[in-house]
Amino acid sequence: MKADCHIHIDKIGGPHKTEPPSVDQLLEYARREDISLFFPIYEDEETLHRFHATGLNLVPIYWERKPLNPSIPSSARGVKLHPYIENYQLTKENVRPTLEQARARDLFIFVHTEDRTPELSRGRLVADLASEYEDLTFIMAHSGSYAPPKVGSPGDSWVESNLVKELVTEAVEVVRGLQNVYLETSILASDIKAKIIAKAPISRLLIGTDFPIGHSTESSSLRFQEQQLMRCGLVKGDIDHIHQNATSFLKLRAAKVN
Repeated sequence: MKADCHIHIDKIGGPHKTEPPSVDQLLEYARREDISLFFPIYEDEETLHRFHATGLNLVPIYWERKPLNPSIPSSARGVKLHPYIENYQLTKENVRPTLEQARARDLFIFVHTEDRTPELSRGRLVADLASEYEDLTFIMAHSGSYAPPKVGSPGDSWVESNLVKELVTEAVEVVRGLQNVYLETSILASDIKAKIIAKAPISRLLIGTDFPIGHSTESSSLRFQEQQLMRCGLVKGDIDHIHQNATSFLKLRAAKVN
């Protein structure tokens, strides 16, 4: 069983110009990479309905663009917060209504963590919220730093290497100390990022790709994420364990609700 724990099926907005995928494109991606579980980010109910109709196993994450005035639909199983695009800092004062709704409905929080403006949503800010809201589960998308690839320089990112190291190390320390926080790995174009994540607790990792962003390049494929972690010291059994984390995560949440 393979899981991609970070994909988009709806508009993205902000600085991104990538168009959302068609149903056929996602089906082809699922077949090509043998993926059976997806965590899709969406806003429009009709979009989610179209993708649900494929029979794919989906864990819908609603993109809440107004965390002080949330309108989270009943179809959501998680809530995405993107402080960089929506231009706010990840503090309780700025997201409290969303966290309270998530707590009441047992939804997990999927936080975009950032290297363009790190002080908006870095690891320690997630840790502050996770420490106060111990009954909520947080997933740190990008593991502290997106670190996109530097064209023509495999293994490097255009983000300064010391900053990548600082942010990803901070994120790993968060999951070492808090049992209600997971790291989502997308993407692993940076060798520095991959090496740090490969030393994180395997039980706290989820593999994602940010599909369809960057999927014209090999470094954004699910297979590449797996291979990069193995180049950094993990073995196939570890990769299988990380994929299994996605289903274990869902079972734990189901048990908690029941």
